[in-house]
Amino acid sequence: MADIVEPYDAGEMFFIDGAPVKATDLDRLKILVNRPGFDGRLAEINRGMRVGEPESKEVYAKQYNVFMDAAVRYYCTDVTSQVVSAFKTAVKPKLSDRIDKKLLFDAAIKLVIEGTKAWSGPQ
Repeated sequence: MADIVEPYDAGEMFFIDGAPVKATDLDRLKILVNRPGFDGRLAEINRGMRVGEPESKEVYAKQYNVFMDAAVRYYCTDVTSQVVSAFKTAVKPKLSDRIDKKLLFDAAIKLVIEGTKAWSGPQ
């Protein structure tokens, strides 16, 4: 949250995969939580590009974004609104009070995790 959400909200620069980004450079920002199965599906997709017949590898390479989009939609939960809301209601107002950011971050993440568990039900 302190690395992305706070600078995003303030219009400051932050880094995604080592690349400098500003909120004005983005159309959207999504924060996702991987559910069980995502890591395995990602490994399958990446393996499909490296192993097998050339035609099969080509399909995986050309359609990588389609495979990833499907994996993200099926195996991930979008928690963007919960994280941003937690930031705006729990973290941002307290920043002026100079409370330890790590403490606030931990509290906001716990709020998001508990809310996500309640929202997604038993798995």
